[in-house]
Amino acid sequence: MKKTKIILFLIFLIYPFFSYSHVNHYDKLKMIEMDVLRNGKKIGYNKYSFIKQNNLLIVNNEINFAAKLIGINLLAVNGSSTETYKSGKLIKFNSDTIQNKEKKFNKLILDKNKKTFKINGSSFKGDLPSTALVGNWWNHSILQSEMIISPLSGSLKFQEVYFLSKEKLKIKNNNYITSKFKIIMKKSIDDKKKEEFNIWLDDKSKIILKVSFSKFGDWEYIVTNVEKFY
Repeated sequence: MKKTKIILFLIFLIYPFFSYSHVNHYDKLKMIEMDVLRNGKKIGYNKYSFIKQNNLLIVNNEINFAAKLIGINLLAVNGSSTETYKSGKLIKFNSDTIQNKEKKFNKLILDKNKKTFKINGSSFKGDLPSTALVGNWWNHSILQSEMIISPLSGSLKFQEVYFLSKEKLKIKNNNYITSKFKIIMKKSIDDKKKEEFNIWLDDKSKIILKVSFSKFGDWEYIVTNVEKFY
């Protein structure tokens, strides 16, 4: 945990924008659309829509993809979720997902003391610290959180975040200057098993433009469309 805090502290020094209210940064966003690719082939999509209501920000998510191997479903996900923020703080989250014909869910609400989330999930039921973040690729706060709550099932994971380099990224006909990070995620701090994700963050818009990882193939989530309110 101490090592993780040092890494995150260095990120704060390099990227001072992280110290501001991250959710409020997305006030003008209307939609983020991402293609889901496996081994370079599009297999589905991940779409976020943003609604502003007074001091509330509501983020709706739709995800649908199916990866097949020799005609057999390797991983199929079809789900939706709704995040509700009040004055920049997550107060409620709901998701329902079918993963390989198995129903998964996560019902989260911020406790009145604002120090814990009450979780009713398919993999976890109980209280978790309100400093944990529900893991979604629209929110660059994921690059500074030590604890990630699964949006599908409510389970908790721990992570370390590393800044790798500055990179030029081309998506379709658009060129971006990005900061590339690596996330190492584990079920527990001492767990030897880990998941690794590469993240490309647009330096200008602070939108995560691309995510890649390897699991039964090479996966990519790539932003293909961003719409804003004017």
